[in-house]
Amino acid sequence: MFSGYTATAHASSIANDIELIFPPKGIVIEQGTEQKDSDGRESESFYKSVGLDVKMHDGEAIYTLNASFDIGETWRVFGEYDNNKFWEAGVGKSFYNAFMFTEVTAKANSIGYSAGIFAGIPVTETVILMADTNYNWYTDEFRFGFDLGDDYQGELGFTPSDTLDIMLGVSWSAHERLNVSYSYNHVYDTRGGNSWVTVPELGIDEQCFLDINCSKGNFNYHDITLTTQIWKFSPYFTYTYFADRENFYEFGLSFRW
Repeated sequence: MFSGYTATAHASSIANDIELIFPPKGIVIEQGTEQKDSDGRESESFYKSVGLDVKMHDGEAIYTLNASFDIGETWRVFGEYDNNKFWEAGVGKSFYNAFMFTEVTAKANSIGYSAGIFAGIPVTETVILMADTNYNWYTDEFRFGFDLGDDYQGELGFTPSDTLDIMLGVSWSAHERLNVSYSYNHVYDTRGGNSWVTVPELGIDEQCFLDINCSKGNFNYHDITLTTQIWKFSPYFTYTYFADRENFYEFGLSFRW
């Protein structure tokens, strides 16, 4: 019932960040040097993006407004807000060398905190290997009321487990206006979550009534993302595949300048 929550919240996060980290035209950034794009032209030092995503899950549409702004050569701030009142805000610090790009991030959101590190290794002019690790601390709990009739009111609730999310992927610039990426994702529950049901009028107060939320567990999923570039707009499509639960897909449109 609740086990897919973590994946729903985090599955497409890396898809949104790929072009923020590696902007269109193959920009290569080295500290202390001038930025140029793949055509040799000087490129902007600071990068900004505002986007709108639509994710379809369980037959419902989730709309998310997101933004990312560079505040220096190696710092950026970013955030998002959706129609389910989920919000997240964070800051990232980047490190560059001739071999790889690394970004360390810290985030706060409406249900907890997260810290992570992303690494990108260009292996050719069109292929980038990616790895991402995040630890998520959940501080919120979720409560759902229900009515049994005869004035019997009850409540379901759960506190999700903290999780360690790991991603391994590859990004391929198949064309100057088309990028294809794939990622394998693993989510590990680092401690058992808690769940309960209460019906005060009947004297019911049961803890851990869903075993799946009260024991450590893990699951995998896969993301495939197609991103295009039309002027300063970047439409994208992400399909997320789970072996044992409902898959979902997401459409997004970002304006980058």
